[in-house]
Amino acid sequence: MASTARRGTGEDGPETKSSLPLIAITAALLVVGCALSYVLFWEEISSQMETEDWTEAQGVILSSGIESEVSCGGEEGCSTTYQPFAEYRYEVEGNSYEGSRIAFTWDSSFVAIRPLAESMIEDFQEGDEITVHVDPDDHGESVLIQGIELKSMSFPLAVIVPLALAIQPIEIILMVRFARRFGDADGDGESSTATSPPLGEGNWVGPDGTESGPSVAEDWYMRYDGPAPVVESIAGENYAVDRGNGAVPIDFYIEKWGAPEGFGKTRSEKNATRRSRK
Repeated sequence: MASTARRGTGEDGPETKSSLPLIAITAALLVVGCALSYVLFWEEISSQMETEDWTEAQGVILSSGIESEVSCGGEEGCSTTYQPFAEYRYEVEGNSYEGSRIAFTWDSSFVAIRPLAESMIEDFQEGDEITVHVDPDDHGESVLIQGIELKSMSFPLAVIVPLALAIQPIEIILMVRFARRFGDADGDGESSTATSPPLGEGNWVGPDGTESGPSVAEDWYMRYDGPAPVVESIAGENYAVDRGNGAVPIDFYIEKWGAPEGFGKTRSEKNATRRSRK
């Protein structure tokens, strides 16, 4: 008699198997993120690490603030980026020096998040007495933030984290595809549960009665006649949506429901909009 797997409880059940690709993908993203951090910012990070052994000196903030830079071009329009700065004076062995480096990882770095730039100088306001970290071999080299800590790494993180978030829709699509593949544990095209559930393995019914989940057919949108699915993000040539198997081709979506609110600015979306009007 063929063995059966209880849904979500057995060690080899479909849900256990389908979780493995998600774990592998997440782990891969972490490795890629760390690798990018070192590749893109290795020189700055290694220089910042060397400040762990630098000596302390007393100083005072001469001035500090936020510089901004506006760049325009292409279909994206204009964008503003920000960089914190702080100028300070300190003394070592009776000699006076001036510095302007907050941390090596922030040298000539502009970010699009103003609050992040502001957080770098919140403890370094004009007139504040501060501790400066000085290179014992060259007293003219100094930093305000010593070693590797959250603030010194905030710029690399501000670059890497958005990159990781940008590929989340791809991860979701891959997860759904793996879940559908492993949902058929016996390879006979049917769910490997003791009794056949009314829905596909792992699926659910939303408020509008639409079946959604990993076992929904990839072309589900061809038979869907409910309200326009809510678009959550763009994944390649698809919109990541809140129902069905989670994906609808951009061309199909725009032709049937029009460009969703908050979207429609990418080249593929604009081309799809033009085709839908012909």
